Amino acid sequence: MRAFGKTLAAIALLAVLPLAGQATPIQVEGGETSVLFGNGALASLGLEITSVTPNVQGSLGPNSVSFGINPRNAIGDALDTTFIYDSPNFAPFSGAIEHSGRVQFNGNIEVGDFTIRAVEGRPEGASGFVVESNYGLNGILFDIANPIVEAFDNSLVIAADILVSPELAGILELPEAAGVDAGMALVVANSTIVPIPAAAWMFGSALGLLGWVRRRTVA
Repeated sequence: MRAFGKTLAAIALLAVLPLAGQATPIQVEGGETSVLFGNGALASLGLEITSVTPNVQGSLGPNSVSFGINPRNAIGDALDTTFIYDSPNFAPFSGAIEHSGRVQFNGNIEVGDFTIRAVEGRPEGASGFVVESNYGLNGILFDIANPIVEAFDNSLVIAADILVSPELAGILELPEAAGVDAGMALVVANSTIVPIPAAAWMFGSALGLLGWVRRRTVA
């Protein structure tokens, strides 16, 4: 987790700079999401990374995995990224950030092709955003907490803690692990202005999280 120190400090420094301008709908086009597991975090869950697909890297060093963000017109069976946010305030937002790449734990537990999206009714202390596996072990693996967000017209940067979800704790038969800090995630996304009128936005269930985001977004 120390590897994130400089990154978080740099993002925090940006927070003191005023962001001017009116609300602009921005869509995520691609980029990368990295996860750095804390020292001993996986071992405490009885997990060990035994293999990854060739498109999974470790951009943050040991105990990290990095996944490319799918484009909005993904090829083949890959899911299209649909995430849209307001620049510079981040909220309102809608849609999901989709990824390709798979990880194997303990030689027989497979997860991958991850989705980051907002879900209502998550545990207290979580942001409402989750990391969800769409391959092998399907379901929500981690809750995202304490995000630091920098939203611009051409980029989106999110640094946050990841907490073991109640769902994953249940699957591992470790109910006491629910909510445990497993490490940190860093989303660095490319984005562009939405080529449709802002009035056409549809925000769906994410509306319930807007107050939370406004209180915690770095602006």
